[in-house]
Amino acid sequence: MLSVPAPAPGCAAVLLGGSRSLPASAAPWVSRVVSAVVGAGLGVSVGCAVGADQLVLSACPPSSLRVFAAFGPGGQGAWRCSAVSAVVAAAASGVPVAWWAGGGASVPLVGRLFCRSVAALAGCIAAVFFAPGPGSLAVAGAAVAASVPVFAVCRLAPPCPRGCVGAWVSGSFLGLACWFWSPAQQRLF
Repeated sequence: MLSVPAPAPGCAAVLLGGSRSLPASAAPWVSRVVSAVVGAGLGVSVGCAVGADQLVLSACPPSSLRVFAAFGPGGQGAWRCSAVSAVVAAAASGVPVAWWAGGGASVPLVGRLFCRSVAALAGCIAAVFFAPGPGSLAVAGAAVAASVPVFAVCRLAPPCPRGCVGAWVSGSFLGLACWFWSPAQQRLF
């Protein structure tokens, strides 16, 4: 079992995200991870969708949070799975929000959502996904390509991150049980 030690306090942020269909019953899991991240003196980067993102938004203290929205202030460019009211409320409470983080309204939604998540990943020391689906696994693939450690909080190991070779192994993130993506080692000869 792999265990990743806590990084030095105040040094960076962790991307938290995951499934848009993560149910409210997952809130205790999300709260535990948010508390561990904030307790380690780290910031939280999060997207703008319902499900995992919205649960992170409700669990994280504003002083530790930064939000990356694939839409503009007031919800311009949002879609049915955008957590517009939660993001707008976070902005009103002083949370820094990067509006149109994935590109402007002219960028197709799927591309905008992916680019928003990659923008949220920039500068992060780890990425943690709750019950990751295809979109989260695409972002996990970008994290692996950038040598950012990737963790998944779910009962069973998720599918491989897009474009990655390796395996999910049992591990822990800041003392919490999860899956850790272990990239395959390249053979030199």
